[in-house]
Amino acid sequence: MPNPAKPTALRVLEGNRGKRPLPKNEPKPRPVIPKPPPYLNAVGLARWKELLPELEIMGTLTIVDGDMFAGYCMAYADVVELTADIEEYGRSYEVGTNGAQSARPEIAMLNRAKDDLRRFGAELGIGAASRTKVEVRKPDAAKTPLEAVREATRRR
Repeated sequence: MPNPAKPTALRVLEGNRGKRPLPKNEPKPRPVIPKPPPYLNAVGLARWKELLPELEIMGTLTIVDGDMFAGYCMAYADVVELTADIEEYGRSYEVGTNGAQSARPEIAMLNRAKDDLRRFGAELGIGAASRTKVEVRKPDAAKTPLEAVREATRRR
């Protein structure tokens, strides 16, 4: 499976080591904060509300990233709930009549939720290593898009 495409900002920051042409008209979504989706459970919604202000300050969350953030919050909720289940019921259970032990299915589910949490988090710049790979350019709040175009035209 090939590596995922590297964000243009990261390629520029690294000096475009591959020397491939950079996209000229990369989409830049509006920095509008998405609303939490109705399918988040209470744990996921609490995580959404906890991290939303930080992601807004970081500038890594836009209107088109809502589903990615919801996926992160759902994975977080799964980790919390599965960890509680494992603490309550143990990591294994007895199978058959000879006393053999088998791992609970919750162990595999927890590992998958942790992987999902890491992947979604990396997309949003959540995690120390992920933040080193994300470059954010915040728009100048004082300028409207029309003013920015006029200013760029005057510089030429």
